[in-house]
Amino acid sequence: MPGIVLTFPIVAGKVETWRRFCQEMSGSRLQMYEASRRRLGITREQLVLVETAFGSAAVTTLEAPDVAQALGQIITSDLPFDCWYRERVQELHGVNLAGYEHFPQQAPPPQNQELLFEWTSDSVSH
Repeated sequence: MPGIVLTFPIVAGKVETWRRFCQEMSGSRLQMYEASRRRLGITREQLVLVETAFGSAAVTTLEAPDVAQALGQIITSDLPFDCWYRERVQELHGVNLAGYEHFPQQAPPPQNQELLFEWTSDSVSH
């Protein structure tokens, strides 16, 4: 399955807020999250917290049959969950997803990482 790995630094002092963001997606916003990801064709998503000498970073892995289309829809969607998601990314990472550029360089995986959220679609349609 095609995929992409996005790595964004977490704004200083926002690690606990980022953890709560992950908790919201797996808790109170889970139904909206799942509806969004199914609509986008995303079959797997992982959010990993990585602590480095330069600060904390979030590593997001997405898998979808058409990753570019899924990212494009996340960036442009007017649906409430997608807008909330983009606002949180802006607050927590200082990144405006509308300005995202794909960099094809590969790097080795970090050694010190903590998986905080993972979602995989099941084969049963709802």
